[in-house]
Amino acid sequence: MQNLGNIFLYNNNALNKELYHSELEKRGYFVFDTDNLHKFSLYNKEITPDVLLFDFDRHTKTSFITSLEHRFERSTIPLIVVSESPKALIYHPSISHYLNHNEAKTDLLNIIETYSIGNKTHHILYINLKPFEPSNFTKSAKSKGYKIFEVHNINSASIYLKKNLPTIICINFLPALSKSKKLFSHPKTFYVENKQNVEEIEQFLH
Repeated sequence: MQNLGNIFLYNNNALNKELYHSELEKRGYFVFDTDNLHKFSLYNKEITPDVLLFDFDRHTKTSFITSLEHRFERSTIPLIVVSESPKALIYHPSISHYLNHNEAKTDLLNIIETYSIGNKTHHILYINLKPFEPSNFTKSAKSKGYKIFEVHNINSASIYLKKNLPTIICINFLPALSKSKKLFSHPKTFYVENKQNVEEIEQFLH
């Protein structure tokens, strides 16, 4: 079977161990799954993963989660955190995606495929640099049937754009807008806020 990509999974969540490991391997991914942080760090130096995935059980303290974020903050690999902790408490600019466990069941595979395989036809790449705010923009886009890929740092957005071509790019942090336009050279890049409705930029999606 063709190797679709390398996934490094730090996993202290026994309930999801088989779900993630077996399902991803079944689809053709190489999965390094461990709850030993030392082994995780060593292996990360030997083989370059497409995604670093951290799955924390419901009892993991936020202080432990944030300590890991700082440990991997220099990584250039997309970091996905699966946790029930509020985003405002565990926010770190190095994290690419925050998912709770229900969201992981529906969204995780699509995120991994986007980085490893690519060729996704999203209407919107949403670079949401304020993930701790409620996002009406994301909700309204999904409710109208638009495919939206939401990422929380510019580095991971750059990785996304190497394999995928969205119709438009939206970014919600104004100081980063000019930097993004120069970096991505995408003809349709706009500033939006989380409180906005997708209707305000809908004309550019057609």
